[in-house]
Amino acid sequence: MHPFQENLQTWLSRKLASSEQNHCYEVPLVLATDIGLVRTENQDRAAALYTGKKSINPLFVIAVADGMGGMRDGGICANLALSSFFHAIIQYRNLDIRARATEAIKEANNQVFDKYRGGGGSTLTAVLFDSLGTKIIVHLGDTRIYTFGPNKKVERHTTDDSLAEAVGGIGRELLQFVGMGESMQPKISEITHQAGFCAITTDGIHGIEERTLNKILANSESIEQASDRLSAVSKWCGGIDNSTSAIFDISEISSSITEYESSGIRVWDSGGDLTTLWLREEDHAFNIKQARNIEAEELRRKPKHDSQLLEESAAKPVKKSRSNTGRSKSKKQDGNYQEKIQLDIEIGNSD
Repeated sequence: MHPFQENLQTWLSRKLASSEQNHCYEVPLVLATDIGLVRTENQDRAAALYTGKKSINPLFVIAVADGMGGMRDGGICANLALSSFFHAIIQYRNLDIRARATEAIKEANNQVFDKYRGGGGSTLTAVLFDSLGTKIIVHLGDTRIYTFGPNKKVERHTTDDSLAEAVGGIGRELLQFVGMGESMQPKISEITHQAGFCAITTDGIHGIEERTLNKILANSESIEQASDRLSAVSKWCGGIDNSTSAIFDISEISSSITEYESSGIRVWDSGGDLTTLWLREEDHAFNIKQARNIEAEELRRKPKHDSQLLEESAAKPVKKSRSNTGRSKSKKQDGNYQEKIQLDIEIGNSD
């Protein structure tokens, strides 16, 4: 696994409170998640990524994943789906926005399938913004996208990949999800809306009765107000599932990412934010080689068997021992010291 994805997956796996909300003040975005009143584990994940203003083909991505209920390791699958999706977004930075979205969802599907062979999975729905103003939807599963705003009609932009909505059957069983294998067919389309609010929600949110949900969205005057109300009403209606949302202002996202200065790659989730650097593949290969050299050196320095020590001490004159600090300095001076390559990571919180 690439170091960037490994660090991202570890960060997304950290333990959060039962209810979290992150107002991302640098960009107009609110990420929120709540475990609900019934479930013992939160298998939802919401996160956003900005590749940086100075990156090749800068991209801002907001994504929500929901681990598959009734299958293995839903939370782990959601983490893996998001981290591999974000990793591929950067890896395929030389492609246009639609092609990057296609390759990223393929990579997420492949990684989850390779680990669980169809026995585990996740939904994944994302909105991608590029610096040219293009906005792309990537959708797989039953996580949904709505646009709304003051004096605007509430519109839904996704269709669930369920028996009920995909083929007109009965039931919420999903026909498509991240980790299903080669037959996956994600929906990729463009959002033409230039203004208003947008929400990506898991079924703990849109499980609210449709008319009630639409009224909440239609009467919310800000993204913060919409986030607060959706989380609260989900609990008032029983909190039978994890409820997660990513809500943002479409026009302000487009303008803010052209002005927002960041060092490195910035990632937000419902519990905080992370700044990290991309480690190139050649650096990764060098790091692995370096690690092997270090392991070999450590093996060489391991204490030898008593009989070996006695035999060698009889054959060689005794030398005065030197401190570890002295040895380290001499290695640096004679050029044999190899410096480790590390990722620069800064972790923040919602405060």
